[in-house]
Amino acid sequence: MPEEDAIDVPAIGEGLCVHNLFQSNMVLQRDKPVAVWGWAASGEQVTVSFAGQTQTATADKDRAWKVMLTAMPANAQAQKMTVQGKGKTLTLDNILVGDVWVLGGQSNMEAPLTDVENGQLEIVSANYAGIRILTIPAQNGHEEKKGFPRLHEWSGWFSRHFRKGDWDVCSPKIAGELSAIGYVFARRIHMASQIPIGVIDTSRGGTTVETWTPAPVMRTIDTEEVKDLLAEWDR
Repeated sequence: MPEEDAIDVPAIGEGLCVHNLFQSNMVLQRDKPVAVWGWAASGEQVTVSFAGQTQTATADKDRAWKVMLTAMPANAQAQKMTVQGKGKTLTLDNILVGDVWVLGGQSNMEAPLTDVENGQLEIVSANYAGIRILTIPAQNGHEEKKGFPRLHEWSGWFSRHFRKGDWDVCSPKIAGELSAIGYVFARRIHMASQIPIGVIDTSRGGTTVETWTPAPVMRTIDTEEVKDLLAEWDR
């Protein structure tokens, strides 16, 4: 992914901001109500406008706000979303409405397109304006995360930084570092359905099912194996 285009953005910004799931170039899920949320000054009124809809919320004591957009049909025409607060307006461009899929798993899901057979051939032909891909940066620790940053993530394995946390339009410029399975899946679904497809890659090599399970849920499982694992984590 092109480092020159990246701008590091914290998980939660100061003042009016949206969760980093919501960006220019994203895909929103069709035929379902869509939640949009973020943070602002406590008590600040926030208005979200998209596709002819306008919804308003007030930030709570923890700065959090959320609005719900009513269900929308698939739309491959680029649209704009505005998020307006007391003295600041955010504008997100080039947004499509279609199907959004989450990629989860270990290294087989994480492996990039550059590392698979015929990967280079796929990369040079990866021009799909209707496919958008977001790769989530890894975050350690089992405490709840309110969001994720947009950043250059260091890889000790490859001794380089990878740009993660940004929604990208699928193109040869960025395709090589995408999940190979995720790319091929997205391309096939997009070609078959002829609607926009968004994929969110949350995979991380070497992880176990327990590390994907919220800690409060883990603590309700009454087995010796889980109790021993939690005791190890606590230590």
